[in-house]
Amino acid sequence: MTKKLMRGLVPVMVLSAAAALFTGCGSKDSGADAKPAGETKETEAAGSTAASEDKGTESKGTSSKDTLIIATANETPSVTTNLHNATAGDYINQMTHEGLFTSSVDLTPQPALAESYEIVSDTEWVFKLRQGVKFHNGQEVKAADVKASLELCKESPQVSQYGDAVESVEVIDDYTVKITTNGPHSGLLTDLSHHGNAILPADLIASGHDFNKEPIGTGPYKFVAWNKGESIELEANEDYWGGAPAIKHVTWKIIPEGSSRTMALEAGEVDMIIEVESTDLSRLQDNPDIVTVNEPGTGHNWVMINNEKAPFDNVDFRRAIDAAVDKNAVVQVALNGQGSVSDSMLPECFPGVVTDGAPTYDPEKAKEYLAASGLSPAECTFSIICSDDTKLRAGQVIQSSLKENLGIDVTLESMDLATYLDKTAVGDYQAAIGGYTSSDVLAHCMGVYHSKSIDGSNKTRLNDPEIDAFIDKIKATLDPEENVKIVTELSKSLNEICPQVPLYLKNNVRAYAKGLEGFTMSPTGGMYIHELSWSE
Repeated sequence: MTKKLMRGLVPVMVLSAAAALFTGCGSKDSGADAKPAGETKETEAAGSTAASEDKGTESKGTSSKDTLIIATANETPSVTTNLHNATAGDYINQMTHEGLFTSSVDLTPQPALAESYEIVSDTEWVFKLRQGVKFHNGQEVKAADVKASLELCKESPQVSQYGDAVESVEVIDDYTVKITTNGPHSGLLTDLSHHGNAILPADLIASGHDFNKEPIGTGPYKFVAWNKGESIELEANEDYWGGAPAIKHVTWKIIPEGSSRTMALEAGEVDMIIEVESTDLSRLQDNPDIVTVNEPGTGHNWVMINNEKAPFDNVDFRRAIDAAVDKNAVVQVALNGQGSVSDSMLPECFPGVVTDGAPTYDPEKAKEYLAASGLSPAECTFSIICSDDTKLRAGQVIQSSLKENLGIDVTLESMDLATYLDKTAVGDYQAAIGGYTSSDVLAHCMGVYHSKSIDGSNKTRLNDPEIDAFIDKIKATLDPEENVKIVTELSKSLNEICPQVPLYLKNNVRAYAKGLEGFTMSPTGGMYIHELSWSE
């Protein structure tokens, strides 16, 4: 497998030192130099002036083949930017939309629609926009669009955690905006990289435009059609400010069954698989016409349990089922070994995260926890939602572990992704196998455990003032060393209350046809489809 090239890093800035400290598994040194908080520094985006002008003059690549068909297991619940927080939707959003910043291959925030920025104080940021950037409908991006889009993110429950720190957005002129935060925020640039903060036309937001029917962004690809249950079609944005993509037509084909995705790639019916069936990986690796990529990721997977419902409102019961699950068996059966066991309530790949106080696989200890809970196995039966084949295999191991070690009967419920996301977001479930992928520990904590994310991505519905306070302190602490110490305190506290059952950190595995060039993937599993081309 060819070693991937590293993109340019974010230039020197004050707060990125803290944010970069939280980058995930496999991330590289951000290259950021720490400066005293509050010192003003204007930073020019790499490649933002003459370099970016040169980029837009011609398309990339020279091959006559200009189509790409990608097979994916999961259909996005929405093609909007603000009405979901699903990985399946993010794949599409990253092709059709852009924010002020974007996440690079090493997870550091890189300027996108922002050309430069100035940190005026701990809470004041001034951003200069790239001039001449056009939305897909031909309108030029202006500061008013930025203001309306960031405000839309803040008021949209599914992504509001990525706008929570923004106190106000002020239009200075057509190409300048000032963001004031509600306190020092070490993860602002990471938040601005999230699809929830993608920039949309202000007039369309105001008019109530249906962005799920007609998405309009500034990305390298334009939306063409969504054939529900079958495919999503995109076409190249020939006026893209970064240069038109070499591949002109991209189709995301929905193939829920893993072996069917594998056979489609082998038969040449698709060109890439996003979710490679773990049991087929070795077969694909042996195929000379297929390239496979298998790299550690930041995706943390677990049994989500609804802490608002009995018996999951009992901490000893939660610890009992955590200690009763054979996680090594889960990794082998569900992933064919393509992952690593996780015991901590936070991804162990982030600095400061520890396993102290977290239950580990210990059937005898699990029985002690169950006895301490005061509950009997007969009153603890529950259902686990599984939204794909991998989760179903994991569920079968968990079902067996809980029956064998605690005498608890568990049923498995298969469900499509969109329905699963809807039900778990509002707490209409007992347990489900899910996961969360983040580029830094702050974004992970805000999304998964902060009470402000209830009815969004806090699907355990944890509402703990002490945990909220730790997360808020991480957000406000700009000193990297102090920040890591707080992360450790939070990690220990979460492990003690055990709000869910961590299972594993999953590898990012992809497979694609030989001849496809320029493939790059970040530790979150993010890809840069617009950089791909076919060799001659």
